[in-house]
Amino acid sequence: MELSTKKLVTILLIVAMSSAFLSYSAKSYSVHRDPKAHANVFVFAETAGGTEQLFSGNQIMDIGDAWVASLVGLAGSENTTSRNAAQWISLSNSALPAASATELTTEIAANGFTRALGTVSALWLNSGDYAFNVTKTFTATGTQALQTAGLNWESSGDGNLFASAAFTQTTFNLNDNLTISWSITFTR
Repeated sequence: MELSTKKLVTILLIVAMSSAFLSYSAKSYSVHRDPKAHANVFVFAETAGGTEQLFSGNQIMDIGDAWVASLVGLAGSENTTSRNAAQWISLSNSALPAASATELTTEIAANGFTRALGTVSALWLNSGDYAFNVTKTFTATGTQALQTAGLNWESSGDGNLFASAAFTQTTFNLNDNLTISWSITFTR
């Protein structure tokens, strides 16, 4: 049987396409995906001058990554002992800490800005990935400058900072409000 050039090219094209398809299919089933947590934070100041969004940065801390791993029994769990939900919000007037920090630098515990339990939303889908929100509105009982927020899995103390966010330094006066709303998404 004699092969024409046209038949040979067609056969080679089919083989190449089949090979590429099988290679792609094998990769899509054999790729191990590690779940990742992503945090987005929205910070709003309500002062006599009006409402303003204050946002300039956000990071999940190294200890926060280890805590997530411990929740599902993965490597790194030896770094955390607590399995509480990340639902307490802390505040500071210091700069955004390094990712290796385990607490906010000089956490504020005055003027209505002491670490507080946020309201946690029910689990929801964010573009096909699971997410939850933690929101807290603080009301100033005195004058206080702030520029950093933390999301913690304990009501007090060190060693439980899941994420931190920097925002525009703002001075809050009596009855001014600060609303922090974290959205944590777990991508697959």
